[in-house]
Amino acid sequence: MSDTSLVLTNKQARELWLDRQGLATAPCGKRHRAAFSDRVTSLGMVQLDSIGILARAHHHILWSRQSAYRPSAYNHLLKTDRSVFEHFSHDAVILPMSTYPYWRRQQRRRAERYSRGSWGREVTDRQAQSRLLAHIERHGPVCSRDLAAFRTGTVDKSTHAWMRPAHKLTLDYLWLSGKLSVSHRHNFHKYYDLAERIIPEQYRAQSLDDQTQINWLCEQALQRLGFASAMEIQRFWEACDLGEVQDWLRRPSLPIVKVNYPDVRGIRIDAYAPAELESQLRQVSVRNSRVRIVSPFDPVIRDRKRLLRLFGFDYRIEIYVPASKRRYGYYVYPMLEGIRMTGRIDVRRDRDTNSLNVRAWWLEPGVRDTPARRSRIEQELYRLSKLAGVSAVSPLPEPSPHPDQR
Repeated sequence: MSDTSLVLTNKQARELWLDRQGLATAPCGKRHRAAFSDRVTSLGMVQLDSIGILARAHHHILWSRQSAYRPSAYNHLLKTDRSVFEHFSHDAVILPMSTYPYWRRQQRRRAERYSRGSWGREVTDRQAQSRLLAHIERHGPVCSRDLAAFRTGTVDKSTHAWMRPAHKLTLDYLWLSGKLSVSHRHNFHKYYDLAERIIPEQYRAQSLDDQTQINWLCEQALQRLGFASAMEIQRFWEACDLGEVQDWLRRPSLPIVKVNYPDVRGIRIDAYAPAELESQLRQVSVRNSRVRIVSPFDPVIRDRKRLLRLFGFDYRIEIYVPASKRRYGYYVYPMLEGIRMTGRIDVRRDRDTNSLNVRAWWLEPGVRDTPARRSRIEQELYRLSKLAGVSAVSPLPEPSPHPDQR
């Protein structure tokens, strides 16, 4: 690796990041499920989240890039096509099935961490694990709530650990360790089955040593980030330790170069990138100025420090902030316009009126309120109503003053 750095402008850095995350162009309109699973592959992973103000995060993330995607498609990917599987990165995530051989070490890491918690004795009870696995082998996929329903008459709980509240801990441990996998979801409840009945043999049969898995994870993270520091590479999957990433950067398994770019304040930042980046920059540009209302868990939003450095956008989910102390609202969506984060919007699905209801919206300092911008926001709300499954959108109110300008 040369000591000379490839110098990027902040604009180039933003464009590259949005391009790598599938937000540089208008969403793809393909309706084929293969296009949806390909999108999961291109992103690397998609975060799962239960909050459904408009639609759950994983549905919103995929829809932002595949406009024909609807929530009903997910179970087809998971249960019918077996093109994706669920596991744990920084949180619960959807992963491409092709990632499975490179995720076995992470299964071990997460299970070991889980077993070191205060519930360690419960989850490592081998007899309880064996009984639970035998039950699933006989009866098929189960969710946590199903297990207590099998109890009839008097049960000796000391010998039926899976019927105690601890059965949920054991289920999660067996899932994290790779012995179970998520078969499907119903109303967001996970149904677990034996991994050999979920994960295709071609992926389960591959046995890769730890260093091969670390190399692949670092390569894939850097390619999807476009450019990144060691910490950003580590945070992408959270499947390696920072020291392992730093070791990989000293002895990379693919050609890399040093990169230098400015944050929004002009402070220069050192990073790394795949060696082919310089030749790829000529093809990278954001060719779309539409407003996009993106999920708070979108990959572009998730790394708050990177978001702040590149865009100057200081974003926080305020679910756990007392109402009186919130700057914006309970669950406010970022608005992306071209390569700028231009505002936030508090919009919800109202089932009673079968509509999207805009409670408030804010523009970032320096962003003008114009008829053209309002029109683009209204167009995005109309598109978003299709994902939310409603037939109308409430009128867009006047923008609220930015909290710093009140």
